[in-house]
Amino acid sequence: MGARPGSKKFSYEEEHTHIKGRGLIASSALGLVDGLITNLSFLTGFAAAADLSLVRFAGLAAMLAGTVSMFFGGLLEARSELDLFRADSKREAYEIKNERDEEIAELKALYIQKGLTGEEATMVVKRISSRDDKFLDDLLANELHIHRENLENPYRRGAVIGMAFLSGALVPLVPYYLIGIKQEALVASVILSFVFLFSAGAWKGNIVGRSPLKSGLETLLIGAAGAAILYVIGTFLGFV
Repeated sequence: MGARPGSKKFSYEEEHTHIKGRGLIASSALGLVDGLITNLSFLTGFAAAADLSLVRFAGLAAMLAGTVSMFFGGLLEARSELDLFRADSKREAYEIKNERDEEIAELKALYIQKGLTGEEATMVVKRISSRDDKFLDDLLANELHIHRENLENPYRRGAVIGMAFLSGALVPLVPYYLIGIKQEALVASVILSFVFLFSAGAWKGNIVGRSPLKSGLETLLIGAAGAAILYVIGTFLGFV
């Protein structure tokens, strides 16, 4: 049974679970696939024109450089989102304090656009605007489509995307360290990377509700195309 109208206590348990940590999942998927495709493409192209020891060194350097770059890229992206949110919050808070009637009218118009009648919108906005913190959150969510809950810790975002890139970039590099013949290492690297690409794509598809098979094949084809293009370029450069 639900709570009686006017009751102060109200509890509701969500029957269907939602995807938690959307931003971090997206960041990890991006870093993982990006790291794998980047290093696979680089190593495949480089292996066509360089000896094994140089391929190993270059692959390791590319992996570490990419990891650092992705860490700071993720950090700066999340930091920028946080700074923009704070600037928007500050501006809207000022307008609530100094232009309250206009903000109430704007929020009411937004609720009417969603399908509420004028009377219903007035009642809802009156209730929401009785608390400035809730009023501010509602304005940010409805007017600017910004949600406080969606913001992520910049350092955590950077660490997640950086470590994911490192993990992905390590996959095509490992065979070059375990196998002493360059061509065999190249073939093993491509096969291992393709299997991992398909698995990563299927995992991502399963999380977001897409067909794992379709998502896996899509990710695999993108990685294969990148590797093939750079292999051709590397082969050409090897004959220059």
